[in-house]
Amino acid sequence: MTTLPTTTPEFDCRSSTDWFPLSQQHPTFRLRWERPLGRGWEAYHRLAPGCWLRTLDLEQADGSSPARISGGYLSLAAMLEGRTTLEAPEGGAFELNAGQMMCNYRRDDALFVDHCPRPGRYLMVELNLSPDYLRRSLTHLASKEFAFLVRLGSSNGCLVLTSALHRCLRDILHPPVGEPLLTSYLRAKSGEFLCLLLASHTQPVPTPTLLAGDRLALEKARRLLLDDLARPPGFAELGRRIGMSERRLKQRFKEYHGQTLSDCLRQARLREAQRLLDDGALTIAQVADALGYEHAANFATAFKRDVGLTPRAYRRRHRLPC
Repeated sequence: MTTLPTTTPEFDCRSSTDWFPLSQQHPTFRLRWERPLGRGWEAYHRLAPGCWLRTLDLEQADGSSPARISGGYLSLAAMLEGRTTLEAPEGGAFELNAGQMMCNYRRDDALFVDHCPRPGRYLMVELNLSPDYLRRSLTHLASKEFAFLVRLGSSNGCLVLTSALHRCLRDILHPPVGEPLLTSYLRAKSGEFLCLLLASHTQPVPTPTLLAGDRLALEKARRLLLDDLARPPGFAELGRRIGMSERRLKQRFKEYHGQTLSDCLRQARLREAQRLLDDGALTIAQVADALGYEHAANFATAFKRDVGLTPRAYRRRHRLPC
C-alpha cells in the first residue's frame, strides 16, 4: 500500500464517491474504507496540473456502488486484482477483470455503477490525464501515437496489461520511497506507464480464454490460499483440492488473477500486517506469529522490503504504541 507521511490528511470513507469533493480541497489524501463498503485504503495524488492518480487497495464487499468518471480527462483504470462489472449511464455494461485496463474519455462528469459480484480483493490504479497535460508532456509524439490516444479514449473499452505495464503499476502501489520524494516518484512512474502504454499499442496481447469451470476453481483456490495466512496450503495440495495439477494451477492462477500464487499470498500477509499494526492490540512479535513467520526478524525484513519501513517505524509513523 502507498506509504504516506503522517501529515497527509486521512478521512473515513462513507461513500465510494467521497474522493471527488475531497480532491477539490486536498492535493493528497487517504480514505479509510470500513464495512459494509469494504475494508482497506484509497489514496489520491494530484501529480501535476491536469494529471492525478488514484489507487484502491481493498477487500471489497459484494453489491453495487456508484463510480464517478471525471469529465475532460482520459481515464485509465487498471485492475490488478479483482473483477467488477461497470454499467455506463447511457446503458450497456462490460466486465473489468484482473490484468485489464478500462479506457474512457468523456467531456462531462459521468456516474457509472460498479457491480462487484462477490466479496474479494480489489486492487486498482486509476490515472487521469487532461488533453492539455498530454500536449504539454508528449510534445514529441508522432501522429500515430496521438491517434492511438484518441482511439483509446473514444473506444470506452478495455486493454490487456502487458507484463511491463503490470510491473510499473505494482511499483506505483508499493513505492520504495516516502515523502518528500513520493510525489516526484509517482509522477515519474506515471510518465513511465504512459510511455510503456504507447510503446505497446502495436503489440496487442491476447486475452486468456478460461472455461467457466476454471474460473470457479481459481476463485476457490484464492479463497483457500488466503483462509489461514499463518498456515496456507502448499501449492501442490491447493491444486489437488481444486482438481488441477500444480503446474496448471500456477499458470491459470496468474492468467486469471494477474499475479502469481506467491505474490498473492505475500500481499495478503502484507495487508493483514498493516491492519494488525494499525490496530495496535498485538506486539510486533505477535503480529509476525499471526502471519506464520517463525522469527519476527524475518517478518520485519519482508515488511520493509514491501513497505519501505520496518514494522516498528510503520507503527510509529501512524502514532500507535509499539
